[in-house]
Amino acid sequence: MGCSIGTDIVSVARMEALVRAYGSRFLERWFTPLEIRYCGSKAAPIRHFAARFAAKEAVVKALPPWDGPLPWRSIEIVDQARGGPTVRLSGAFGAAAVAARTNVGDIRVSLSHCDSYATAVAVVTPGSRR
Repeated sequence: MGCSIGTDIVSVARMEALVRAYGSRFLERWFTPLEIRYCGSKAAPIRHFAARFAAKEAVVKALPPWDGPLPWRSIEIVDQARGGPTVRLSGAFGAAAVAARTNVGDIRVSLSHCDSYATAVAVVTPGSRR
């Protein structure tokens, strides 16, 4: 696997409509408890949910494809101590398994949002083979 890039853009209004229509059922399907707490603590939580959703999509686009259902909560977008976002993968049949099987080394993400849209870019670099 070589270096790969994924990008995505999400309408904040669409995210707001989904949260209004489905509430915690929607949030718990797509986001981890840590992501829900983080976004919920912000002055404009919907923008942050939209940015994390875009980041998950960008990561999926940058990772090698896999068969089966997409385990969205196995891709977690968390903030580092200095404030920048980072990606944490999990799941024996989720994103962590795909990353291990396909020699993924590092995943970097950048997020941005405004009142209308949230966007994210993910860059996946290969690990070192031993």
